[in-house]
Amino acid sequence: MRRTIQIYAPKRAGKRARARRRRGGDVFLMLVMIALSLVAISAGAQAVTAWRADRASIEETSTRETAGAPPEEVGSEERLDGDAGEATDTEPSQAVQEETGPAPSGAYDFSKPVPLSDPADTAYFDDAVFIGDSRTEGLFLNTGLSNAASLAHMGLMVDTVFTRPLFNVDGEKVPVIDALKTADFSKVYVMLGINETGWIYSSVFVQKYGELIDAIREIKPDAVIYIQAIMPVSQRVSDTHSYIKNAKISEYNQLLQQLAEEKQVYYIDTAGAVAGEDGALPEDAAPDGIHLVRSYCQKWLEYLMAHTAPGEKGGAA
Repeated sequence: MRRTIQIYAPKRAGKRARARRRRGGDVFLMLVMIALSLVAISAGAQAVTAWRADRASIEETSTRETAGAPPEEVGSEERLDGDAGEATDTEPSQAVQEETGPAPSGAYDFSKPVPLSDPADTAYFDDAVFIGDSRTEGLFLNTGLSNAASLAHMGLMVDTVFTRPLFNVDGEKVPVIDALKTADFSKVYVMLGINETGWIYSSVFVQKYGELIDAIREIKPDAVIYIQAIMPVSQRVSDTHSYIKNAKISEYNQLLQQLAEEKQVYYIDTAGAVAGEDGALPEDAAPDGIHLVRSYCQKWLEYLMAHTAPGEKGGAA
């Protein structure tokens, strides 16, 4: 029995040694594979980090290039009547033309509002067209101003005068500008802007307003054009409305006065005609803080009659 043990003992020892070597080889191979995996994971992480850095760089560059640049078309998301904003199909915006048209005789200062003049009578508006929003509609409804033409509509804005079909001409609804081409007029009163106070870029508002003035002048080169200041709203509305703010209205009016000087058209301070001492619309002037009651519409009309252009009926000298 001892011989048998002596014979097989070395064999068993050899097997154990080979098993240990195999296990050692397996462990080494596993360690190599783990090391290779760690290298691959590290390389992948570095690639992801580099990609994210490049992506962030691209987005930051794009943001810097587009920040502050007004889009070709900006529309308000909300109207005074509560309707959702509608898409406009306006043509690509053009730069405000520098051509101002012929200035009337005399050294009139277009940088200032039209001064007080001898009051004209209502016949002064026989050849007048009013372009405006729901406030201008109220002027006609509350004053009986029937001898002038009204191209006013709730929610009208300086861009939709070119695109929104609202007025019937020969059985077809057309935008304000197309309707104006069929009208017989010598003077135009424009009051637009309260709906546009929700626009992001004031420069777009002024640009579109300038395009409207240019279009009117193209239709009737010798027409007297009045830009009416946007009237304020009540302090309550200014404090609570999502975008209609008296501060924004005041900013727009300053820009409109500058536009009047540039285009050589008349600027009328209708805002001052109805504002209270604090610059806001008095609470009794409008039940909703925006649209004027009859007495204030009459005050508005009388202000227009007492502020006419030089050379016009009753106009300032």
